[in-house]
Amino acid sequence: MSALKALETDWQEWLKVNLARGVPVNKLANTLFNKGWVDAAYELISRAGNFNAPHINTTGNHIELSDRKVSLGFTCYKPFVAVINDFLSPEECDALIQDADSKLRNSRVVNPEDGSFVEHDARTSTSTGYQRGQIEVIKTIEARRISELLHWPVEHGEGLQVLRYEDGGEYRPHFDFFDPAKKSSQVVTKKGGQRVGTFLMYLSEVDTGGSTRFPKLNFEVRPKKGTALYFANTDLSGQIDPLTLHAGMPVTEGVKYLATKWLREKPYV
Repeated sequence: MSALKALETDWQEWLKVNLARGVPVNKLANTLFNKGWVDAAYELISRAGNFNAPHINTTGNHIELSDRKVSLGFTCYKPFVAVINDFLSPEECDALIQDADSKLRNSRVVNPEDGSFVEHDARTSTSTGYQRGQIEVIKTIEARRISELLHWPVEHGEGLQVLRYEDGGEYRPHFDFFDPAKKSSQVVTKKGGQRVGTFLMYLSEVDTGGSTRFPKLNFEVRPKKGTALYFANTDLSGQIDPLTLHAGMPVTEGVKYLATKWLREKPYV
């Protein structure tokens, strides 16, 4: 059954009236999403031909991609957060680590004043960045996994980053979206617009520490090799969501490898 038709009668009438009034579809969908009717929200946008937000089909516990079957291990609504099990094979994780290891340099953050990238003691890891499709394993991950899972064009993604966190390595609480109130956002959004979503892939097992924590939501996701974590940085109306504050907690035993993919609202060049 259609998710929209499954809505309560009062809400179907509310939707009909507001569409007739010309209320933007994204705002109506955002209201449905915040009420917990996620599938109905996405169906509404899809029918309107204005599907401008990444999304995951959460109607089932498993999702068939063209080259792999994955499962949903956890979902949260407002903001939308999902843990995807078995997203990468052990061999794909190892291939990314092997290729990246000799290229790692100190990680950087966006300078809030001018949009440049600088080193900062809030982010104590090493990393390397890739162009889209630069190596075969990344091409597969981008086109056959992330794009299919999130229904989002490959061209709307930044290049994938691989990061290494050693003993004590962390990324203190931060946002991935670009705050419109900061000068730097005017610079960094010229290429691709806002960061609408974040996709993390855990490439190694970590004995202690290294979780991704959401302090305003009161939960954390612990690293497991091959598992992915997605969260939406903006809501369906395009507004940044402060609930997406998150942190890479310190690694206290072991080495954490992570791959990150940031999704933009427009093609990223």
